[in-house]
Amino acid sequence: MKNSNAAKLILLHPSSLHKQGAGAAAASAAAIAASHRVWLIFFISFFTLAFTLTLITTKDSSAAAASANSASATKKSPLPRPVFDALIHYASVNTSTVFSRMSASELSAVAAVLRRCNTNTNNPCNLLVFGLTHETLLWSSLNYKGRTVFVGDSDYFVSKLEQKHPEIEAYDVQFTTKVNELYELLEYSKEQLKNECKPVQNLLFSDCKLAINDLPNYIYDVAWDVILIDGPLGFLPTSPGRMSAIFTAGVLARSTKGSAGKTDVFVHEFDREVEKVSSEEFLCEENLVEITEKLGHFVVGKMEVNERDHQFCSDVSDSIASSSSPLSKTSKYWVDS
Repeated sequence: MKNSNAAKLILLHPSSLHKQGAGAAAASAAAIAASHRVWLIFFISFFTLAFTLTLITTKDSSAAAASANSASATKKSPLPRPVFDALIHYASVNTSTVFSRMSASELSAVAAVLRRCNTNTNNPCNLLVFGLTHETLLWSSLNYKGRTVFVGDSDYFVSKLEQKHPEIEAYDVQFTTKVNELYELLEYSKEQLKNECKPVQNLLFSDCKLAINDLPNYIYDVAWDVILIDGPLGFLPTSPGRMSAIFTAGVLARSTKGSAGKTDVFVHEFDREVEKVSSEEFLCEENLVEITEKLGHFVVGKMEVNERDHQFCSDVSDSIASSSSPLSKTSKYWVDS
């Protein structure tokens, strides 16, 4: 009887060992290949998802941008500050208490010239206004894209205007003339026609009694497209009158620098003697293009230094108040007092 607890010897043939090693290697290679396929599928899925998300985001952004542009196109731009202030002012003022305001026809005449002046976007309109009046904010609004300068005869009113409307440029001038000195000043200007009161000069250095020479220096270098004279006061014998403003406007228009050729000059309350006679001397009937109620409209051209032998008008015998003139009806306002 054999002993079941005896040791057993197992012999492995080399060929069987080789077969087992090859099987393990094949299994390992298969596992690696499977792993690569898994990673490849992962990366393909990841990039596909990323591309899809990018495409969706781009479409949403484009749609949002298109919506924003559409909203921007339909949204109205806010009113410019001068226009806004003018609307409030004229809606609240009691016009029945306003003295010496312009009529609708007179306003339209000035507005038409300002509109035409502002059609040139490369050269904004330059507007110079003598007088602080009921229409001050209107002129500032109508010319809000251009340069508007106001000249008043009261430091108090100029300061109040600038405090309430800081965007407005205004200066005060101390006028030394008087209405009852009209003809004395006209005679003086004729005597000084070739000297201090020349029609072409830099008024900054002028000693003519009618010249306004104390404004900021740059005022005399600007090519003014439109000059409106609606001040200073002139209804009393001792009021400053508008002789100086009209003389200064005539010189500025004729002494324009650069390529600007003509200046539109408006004189309000043109029915009064001071305004009419001064316009006759310094703006000239030959330059008068229209009278709208009490508003005279002149177009004054640039003049060379030696032209006309220092005469304001081409024909000094012309007279706006002459009997043959359509302006022969003259109303006297305290000149002879």
